[in-house]
Amino acid sequence: EKGISTTVCVDNIAASGGYMIASQAHQLCAAPFAIVGSIGVIRESFNLNGALERQGVKGVVLKAGHSKAPISMFGPLTKEDVRTAQNVI
Repeated sequence: EKGISTTVCVDNIAASGGYMIASQAHQLCAAPFAIVGSIGVIRESFNLNGALERQGVKGVVLKAGHSKAPISMFGPLTKEDVRTAQNVI
């Protein structure tokens, strides 16, 4: 209908199809660390786990669940974590 304005708010991820839908709104608001992008999204991160351990520093990563933030700068990087992150992208 004419005269109706739409606003999309992204709290976490609006990628691929989610971005396609969000882009049709009149206004798009995103959290500071939200991931917003079209097909071909890339995710980059540092993994400092080995460097920190060599200096005697152990990183601590607390998560709400196993699949929450699978890749951390401070924890070990496992093949399962990479698969989980890749599935999100």
